[in-house]
Amino acid sequence: MAFSTSISGIDAAQERMSVISNNIVNAGTVGFKKGSAQFGDLYSSALQDTGSNAGTGVELTRIRSDFTQGEFQFTSSPLDLAIDGSGLFLLSGANGTQEFTRAGSFQSDNQGFIVSESGLRLQGYQSDGNGGLTAALGDLQVDTGLLAQKQTGQISFSGNIDSRTEIPVNAFNIDDPTSFNSTSTTTIYDSAGRAHELALYFAGDPAQANTFNVYVAIDDVIQPGGVTALEFDAAGQLTADSATQLNIAGYAPDNAAVMDMTVDLAGINNFGSDNTTIDFSQDGYAAGELLSFAFDDAGTLISTYTNGQQRAQGQVALATFVNPESLQPIGGNGFAQTDESGVPVIGAPASGARGAIRPSALEMANVDITSELLALIEAQRNFQSNAQSIQALNEASTSILQL
Repeated sequence: MAFSTSISGIDAAQERMSVISNNIVNAGTVGFKKGSAQFGDLYSSALQDTGSNAGTGVELTRIRSDFTQGEFQFTSSPLDLAIDGSGLFLLSGANGTQEFTRAGSFQSDNQGFIVSESGLRLQGYQSDGNGGLTAALGDLQVDTGLLAQKQTGQISFSGNIDSRTEIPVNAFNIDDPTSFNSTSTTTIYDSAGRAHELALYFAGDPAQANTFNVYVAIDDVIQPGGVTALEFDAAGQLTADSATQLNIAGYAPDNAAVMDMTVDLAGINNFGSDNTTIDFSQDGYAAGELLSFAFDDAGTLISTYTNGQQRAQGQVALATFVNPESLQPIGGNGFAQTDESGVPVIGAPASGARGAIRPSALEMANVDITSELLALIEAQRNFQSNAQSIQALNEASTSILQL
């Protein structure tokens, strides 16, 4: 009995040294979570005498993963991700298997899927195709196709018309700069993605004080009906009765759909300051090619196109567990769900108990080499002590046999 007790101690010391050695060799592994060996003592007792339990050694009960936060290392890759807080990335294999990991060194494969170093696909919330996110979970994939053009429908202008300028005497004429007070231009797009120049002309009304007529020209052609009047009060603000919207209906560009547009003019002032355009924006754009893609701080995969547009193509999903320390390490920085860990609770980053995403960063192993080396020395001494016990028992046995 005494021999088996000491042998169990040697086995336990070997198990602990194996776990510590594994921690040390993975000190540079991205997302690695150090393990610690957990032991339980063994007892035996006679059926008739339950009060005389005798210790018979020690056994390994489990190897627990330590999910404390590792340090961050920032990188130049836009697909590297680190979790600042609780949670694990959700990965899916070709056969439908699920894995969980803290290692965020991702890349794009030849089909545009975001994959781990082992080729498993990163899971996240899908895009609706228009830049909105849905509640559907699936493989995160970058759509490398062209972004289709969009016809202009809404236009917004804000700025200032200098109240100090003289009211034009001549009737408005696009070719006569003295017939208007100021002008501003922007680019609009038709249904075929072709660009057109839209210009607004502001001309003071000689028949009505503090009033400016607004004219619209597209490609230097004044649009019929594209005119409205802006009325200002003595402080240079639009009056409550003033028009703030200009409607352009029935513009028909060549080889494109008829365009109906609305111009929002509510952001115009009539202060004693220089003519200024603060904003002149519109919601149309030409077709664009994919220029780049990267994750933002919310874990959203953002694609940028050559036409200046950006689209959300999905958002990373994170999984949390009631007992993450009981997840089963399966190699390749991955973990598998167990009965003891509980089922994954999946959600968006920075929601609930889930951590936030740090893009272009990696979480390094949470291994302290100094602590591990000290623990290795302790485990080695435990091994030597148990070996010394076996030697002492052997000498005692030999002495008895020589009696």
